[in-house]
Amino acid sequence: MSLVKRATCLLGTAIALVCAAFVSGSAVAAVSPNPYSSTTDTGRLVFRTPFGVSSCTLSGVNIVLAGTSLGAAGSVSALTLSGCGSEFNLGNASLVTSTVPVDVAIVGDAAGSASGTATVSNLRFLLTSALTRGECLYAGTLRGRVTNGASTVTATGELNLIRTLGANFCWSNRLATDVSLSTGAVISW
Repeated sequence: MSLVKRATCLLGTAIALVCAAFVSGSAVAAVSPNPYSSTTDTGRLVFRTPFGVSSCTLSGVNIVLAGTSLGAAGSVSALTLSGCGSEFNLGNASLVTSTVPVDVAIVGDAAGSASGTATVSNLRFLLTSALTRGECLYAGTLRGRVTNGASTVTATGELNLIRTLGANFCWSNRLATDVSLSTGAVISW
């Protein structure tokens, strides 16, 4: 075989190996559509206290998600909080803005696995307690499990009292919280 034919054969083999490496590498997670963006998604925010449970409706959730190597990441830049029940007279989500968004991350346990972890961080709300009339700023990070192929992200944990506004007091330094975001996206890995 001539030198030119050998070089061509070696070059072709090298290209085939490089292509095979790229094809067999880890797949990028699918967010359908990718990227996903909506201003009309919904959800629920549940606060649990020793005195009761308040379940608030989330509407007008402005969320953007993009696929990552094992899931999706994005942010919530606006939402409306309403109907928080008897425990809190008023819930205010105006602290969630495009300059200080709530971060959302979904990471599969492994490529193709059945479930993964959802993290909702930099979550913050100003609540007015029906019991004490205190205006209470709570913030923190919540975590949960999410199913491969899901369109709803659910996380739970505790938000910490960051600041009491006004003369009245907030009854708790920690607030047990669940958040659920229902999106039009399908997230898989």
